[in-house]
Amino acid sequence: MKAKFIFIYCVLLSSMLIFAACSSSDEAATEGGEGNTVTLNAVSFLAKDHPLTETLHDWVEAVEETTEGRVEINWRGGADVIPIGEQFEAMQSGAIDVNFTYIGQYQSMAPESLSIPLSQLEPWEERESGFYDFMVERHKELNTMYLGRWLTGSPRLWLNEPIDEVADLEGMSVRSAPNYNRFFDELGINSKMIDPSEVYTSLQTGVVEGFVYGGFNGPRKDGWTDSTKYVLDHPFWTQNCVILMNDDKWNDISEDDQEAIVQATAEYEKDMVAHYEELDEKEIEELQAIGVELFELPQEEADKFLETAYETEWQHLEGEVPELVDELRKLTTKEE
Repeated sequence: MKAKFIFIYCVLLSSMLIFAACSSSDEAATEGGEGNTVTLNAVSFLAKDHPLTETLHDWVEAVEETTEGRVEINWRGGADVIPIGEQFEAMQSGAIDVNFTYIGQYQSMAPESLSIPLSQLEPWEERESGFYDFMVERHKELNTMYLGRWLTGSPRLWLNEPIDEVADLEGMSVRSAPNYNRFFDELGINSKMIDPSEVYTSLQTGVVEGFVYGGFNGPRKDGWTDSTKYVLDHPFWTQNCVILMNDDKWNDISEDDQEAIVQATAEYEKDMVAHYEELDEKEIEELQAIGVELFELPQEEADKFLETAYETEWQHLEGEVPELVDELRKLTTKEE
């Protein structure tokens, strides 16, 4: 009887030890412990096969390589998975983990994010100036980890006819987007919100006399340059596309792998910028070959145009986050 009791006791003890070991293992896997894999579900506002998301595949690969497979990215798709307007909230709540997005999806909750497109620095210079760290801290208030940028290139005005001075833009109808409203209002431009599928016809029929577009790749392939053959070559602002992660999920990743992801993203940003700069150079050659002309204003007029572009937005930020504007200007301006 005694032997039977000892046998049962040993069986129970072994079961408890196995259960404890399994629980510990599961917990370690959830927290991204050494030797375990954390899978991050990601969505983007553009489709996975869209030309502008091309380099994001490199970022996914870099994260998985630099963490030696301990962090995997399951990029599930774009708006076909979660509507664009719901993606940031889904990431913030933890329904998804990573969001390849743009600041327009959450700027009302973090007005300081409007300084991202106003930055005159390259992404790696932002990490040196302290702007990157500033954005990391501010995004944490949204339960979000700010990892970095994933697109580059500056907007330009594409016009049906060239202009000689800034005043020539007054009264002109231009296909636009909401983030340009303040700047265009200051210039006297009539902003027209037109679906991409209708821009070609709108240009052909004179409903608009031009459009604003970030970078160079796209208008020629869409046929918009059939009637719009002049590019005001005074680029202003920069792209505002960012890589964000749910902060709770970020904290599930080991510190070593967190550091590896930050470094991988920093390296990715350099390659990403080089990639799009090369694409722009090739596209400019194609544009010039079909008669598209890049032109500039006289220096005084160029300065007026660019000062209006930046100061209009900084003045808006003065009204939104006055206590942050001086620091944001300092962190995003090149030292002379």
